[in-house]
This record gives sequence, C-alpha cells and structure tokens, in this order.
Amino acid sequence: MPLCLDVCLMGERYDAGGGDDPRSSEWPPHPARVFSALRSVADPHELDVLRRLEQLPPPTIHATRSASPSRRSSYVVTNAREAKGKHQVYPARTSGRMERMSTFPADPRVRYVWFPEHQVPSDVVRQLDDLARRVPYLGRSSSPAIMAFRTMDTVTLLPGLDALEPTSPDRASLYLRTPYPGYVDELNALHALNQPSWQASSTARQPYRWAADEEEPTPPATVRSPYEDLVILRFSDVRPEGSLVGRFTAALRSKVMAQTENPLPPALHGHGIDGQPHVAYLGLPFVGAEHADGRLLGLAVAIPGMSVEERRRILRGLLGPDPELLVDLRVPSLGSFALRHAPHDPLPFGATAERWTRSARTWVSATPLVLDRYPKKKHELSDVVAQTIANSGLPTPVSVQVSKHPLTTGAVKLAPQQLPRRAQGRLYCHARVTFDHPVTGPMLAGAGRYFGVGLFAPEPRGTRDDHL
Repeated sequence: MPLCLDVCLMGERYDAGGGDDPRSSEWPPHPARVFSALRSVADPHELDVLRRLEQLPPPTIHATRSASPSRRSSYVVTNAREAKGKHQVYPARTSGRMERMSTFPADPRVRYVWFPEHQVPSDVVRQLDDLARRVPYLGRSSSPAIMAFRTMDTVTLLPGLDALEPTSPDRASLYLRTPYPGYVDELNALHALNQPSWQASSTARQPYRWAADEEEPTPPATVRSPYEDLVILRFSDVRPEGSLVGRFTAALRSKVMAQTENPLPPALHGHGIDGQPHVAYLGLPFVGAEHADGRLLGLAVAIPGMSVEERRRILRGLLGPDPELLVDLRVPSLGSFALRHAPHDPLPFGATAERWTRSARTWVSATPLVLDRYPKKKHELSDVVAQTIANSGLPTPVSVQVSKHPLTTGAVKLAPQQLPRRAQGRLYCHARVTFDHPVTGPMLAGAGRYFGVGLFAPEPRGTRDDHL
C-alpha cells in the first residue's frame, strides 16, 4: 500500500536555495529537504521511525511544473569575526550580502508517494504523521507548511499537478537530493560539526523525469566525476599567487593527514588501492573571466566515494573542532593563512562548488596537466594527453588542444621547480579537451592530480568566459 506525504505551502511560496548553490532555485522541494525537516522536530526516541523511512526507495513526487523563481539580495550578519568589527549591533561580527531565492508555484500542493515492498505498519504511519504535523515550515521560516502522512489504496494525480518519477541517468530531466540508508546518522554527524544538512545528500542525487516527457528525445548520458564531494576553504583576507599552489596543497595535505583519526582511510594515504581515486588537494585559481589573474581564491579537498564513517573522519581532520569552521593553515616559509568553510556564500564564484562541478563537454586546464609519460615523437603529444586523461578515470576525449602556455585567462603557469614535489621531473602542459558526452566535475587528471595540479575548468557551450 503506497505511503503518502501531503504538503501544502501555506504562503503559496517556497523559500529555499538549491543546496550547494544558494543562487539557484529549488523546485519541487527535494525529498532530502523534507526528510531533514522531519529530523529537525524528532526527539531521540523517534529516530528509529525515520530510519525506516530512509530505507524506502526514492518517492514519486506530484507537483506543478509551473513555478516562477525570484531572487532578492540583502545584507545579513555572518559568523565571521574580525578584531575591529564592522557591524554596529553585534560586536566583532561582520555583515555580508546574501542572495535569497524564492519560488512561487502555480499550485501550493506537493505530494510524495513511496511504494514500499511491504506494507508500512499502521503505528509507523502514525508516528510519521505526528512528526509531519509538527514541522512548521520547509526551506526557510518564511515559507510555512502543513504536512501529513497517510497510506492510500490507490494514488491518483491531483488536478493541476504533474508526476515526477525516479528514472535512470540517461532519461533524467533533473536531479533531486534524496535520503538513503544511514541518512539520519549522517545528519546527526553534520549537526555535531556545525555543517549544513544539504551536504549529507549533496552527492546522493536521484535522477527524476516528468512523466509527461516520456516521448521527448533522450539527452546524451552524463559521465559522473569519481569525486563525490568537494569541500572548499576560502582565503579570508589574501589571494596568494597561483604559482604557489603546490606549496599550499602540500601544507593542506599534511594538516589533514595529521588531524584525521586513525585508522586513516585508504583513500587518504593512497596505499593498497591501486586503480582507485585518492583524496585530492586542490588550489582554486581565478580563471576564465576577462580580468582573471590566476590568484588562489581558496583551497579544496576532493573526496571520492567511501563509507560514511571514513568520510566523516576526513571532514573532522580537515575542519577540526572550530565551531566557526575557520582553518589556520601554516605553510612553511610563507606563514599562517586563515581559511573559512562557507559554502553558502555565493561569491567569489571561483571558490564555489558550482564553478568546478557543473557538467560540460569541453574542459580547459586551470593548473598544468602533468603527463603520465613522455611522447616518443613530438606529434604524439596530443595522444599522450588523451591517454593521460583516460588513465585518470575519465573518458577518452574526442578532441585535444595542447599548449605550453595557458589556454584560458588566468590559468596558472608553473616553472618546473614549482610543480608539486611528487610531480617534478615529468613533462607537463596546458590542454583543452572535448568529450563526446557531458562530464561532471571536479575534473582532475594527470600524475599530479592528487597534489594540486591537473585541475580543469568547464567551458559552457558557445563561450569560453566565466565570472568571478
């Protein structure tokens, strides 16, 4: 018997950004956001019923396709502190410009329908309904909602709504964040680390398709990056030269290795997992825009797929115990640098996950690509670049452009001695590659991809420019 959750947005609006990209609108409300709202009102003795819900397959969603997004900007108090302070009311606090996204659907009703293998016990439905009725809002507090669970013998599509059904990646109209087994524990762990709940499901995205689109042509399949998480730390008050990328990533790697609890996850030290991706340390330069200068906007750690517990230990090793999520990084002979984990801040764009993880067919190197081997003949250089890309767990590109010099504005140019220590002595270059199918980032390639070089930036179709 299907399990249904009916939601009514009382203000006929839905105030929420798109998770890791707060500048984008979210519609319909993602199942993971609804689940997080239920967890926010649950007492410890009520977690078992949510653990039963997280085991169910992704729900079908009934919602209107007609929804108008709206964006507004305002200045809000942030958690960042400075000795002098900039806010007149909160001492030592700063204020920052924040963009808020809202969606105005043509119909405020949304229904989530689960089709469990076995009938859900009536006492479980009652407990879920009790939780749902205690949820005051979805998204932000400015979008109040009424929610209720029930079972139904037959589920019919309400007038004015369309069906959004789970599907395969090659038929997807959009991807929605969904809960998964272990999601409750992941939410609890993120809360303990003072991190936003959307990070738990940032990579657990279920492909969905509007049922009415079944006759539309199937889009090309998208190749997913082997890196499921990209955790970004932004420089607070400096922008180091891009040529220092190897020194910064080496210092970050040493810090994470030293602070991570034993036993270290194999993906962190890289021993005994030949052929599988390791944790990678990146410098994020300002590239691709008209005035891009290649300076580092932040550092990042790219985390491949692994168990929840291993991922949690790496995050603790990276972010440490600071509730403000401030990281003090000591770089030998350069000094100490303050970095901040602030994924909700939309700017600078070059230090957001969206800049490096979106899907594209053409990618251009932001830091040099270190080749796996020297070509035997000069004209074989493009073939070696293509093979190096394929050896990195990516598709073989259908087109390769190679240059000793940067191929996009701001791309980092390194002298041989400025390469990461483990990549020195190898041939390196800049490259632009095109695949026959879209590829999602982060795209890392080459012999130095775990140590700060070999980072590629996506190039939108029809343009080679981007914005800070």
